[in-house]
Amino acid sequence: MTSLELVKNAQRLSHIINAIDRVERSLSGISRDDFYANEDKQGNVVRCIEIIGEAANHISDEIQTANPDIPWPSIIGMRNNLIHGYNEVDYSFVWITAKHDLPQLKIQARRIFDSLELPADFDFKTKSRN
Repeated sequence: MTSLELVKNAQRLSHIINAIDRVERSLSGISRDDFYANEDKQGNVVRCIEIIGEAANHISDEIQTANPDIPWPSIIGMRNNLIHGYNEVDYSFVWITAKHDLPQLKIQARRIFDSLELPADFDFKTKSRN
């Protein structure tokens, strides 16, 4: 993988991690019922999942193949469903994804990000260190 490809993958992984951080902050301390009643929270979480799916879609095939434990097609597919089926969003599915799937994805994305051998002058970091 070239240095440019490494940097692009690192940036996209950081977009995933940062979007998950934003979901976690948005949902911190609120219940499922509060989420269902709050359109601002719903919109924020949906947008973050769209960002995650778009970033995942641009992660190199090499990284995707090397990490088959991550459900890349499902992540990308959910983004597509949210973007194109915006009028039919199932917020119970969004809630489950946000609370149960995204924390694991964050760990996995962080692991990959930390394993990349980036050029010495590359100082781009994710906002989160978790």
